[in-house]
Amino acid sequence: MAYKFTNRLEIGKDCFEIFITSDAFPEMPVYGIHMAGIAQLKPPYVVERTDPSFHTIHFTSSGRGKLTTTAGVQSITSESMTVVPANTQWRFEIDDDYWNMCWILLPASLHWNALMPKIGDVRSTSQAMNIFHLSHVIDQERHLGKGFREHSFAQLARYIEYNLQDKAPAQDDRLAAAFAIVEQSLHKAWTVADVAALTYYSEPHLFRLCKERFGKSPKQIIRDLRIDRAKQLLEHTDWPMAELAGRLGYSDQFNFSNRFKKQVGQSPAAYRNQF
Repeated sequence: MAYKFTNRLEIGKDCFEIFITSDAFPEMPVYGIHMAGIAQLKPPYVVERTDPSFHTIHFTSSGRGKLTTTAGVQSITSESMTVVPANTQWRFEIDDDYWNMCWILLPASLHWNALMPKIGDVRSTSQAMNIFHLSHVIDQERHLGKGFREHSFAQLARYIEYNLQDKAPAQDDRLAAAFAIVEQSLHKAWTVADVAALTYYSEPHLFRLCKERFGKSPKQIIRDLRIDRAKQLLEHTDWPMAELAGRLGYSDQFNFSNRFKKQVGQSPAAYRNQF
């Protein structure tokens, strides 16, 4: 009989968690990280989700846990990385006297989607302890200058990407790499010809590949990357509209506002007010 997943949280009084959110760290969305946390757990501990909209990653430094998905049960050991793609039913639970790990939620963006496995996966990594310590450093940088925090989040994003790339699905690396460059440099005035040059494809061939893989044209992908980043920054920062426009590659804040309203159905200011 198949296991029936529910939305559930059971956490014992001896469990300890630190949350790293964009409220305290507005730089997080810039580096493609939605939320993170540090957990030092003791029984009981169970978290279960039926339809999570974010990719979930655990770096286990010591102790043991267990992952259950529709594909079965996998043991989570020390010095490991657990990856579960968005919209996957999952259950995490402790499977030892203790479990020390840090968890990270990644948005379902074009960049992270390309690096995700099709099902939940547990793999060994030599960086688990480094990432665990880096997460503690980030927590201690809450009241330090923006430069310190940006450096640490950039390092965390590099660790995540390095470990994901090791077993990324076999796809067109040139296509994923090109749009990763675009996503990391949205302030530039990207054209379809620029992206084609990065991939060494002709523009018509690039168009066909993008439609086959993403269901969108290259121009639509660039537009969506900008709008998705705009939403993240509007939700999690109080940066002026002119600064947002410049960071996102729009000629001025009026052009940014018009494009955003056309795509989202409301102005950037109205969207920000919701949060």
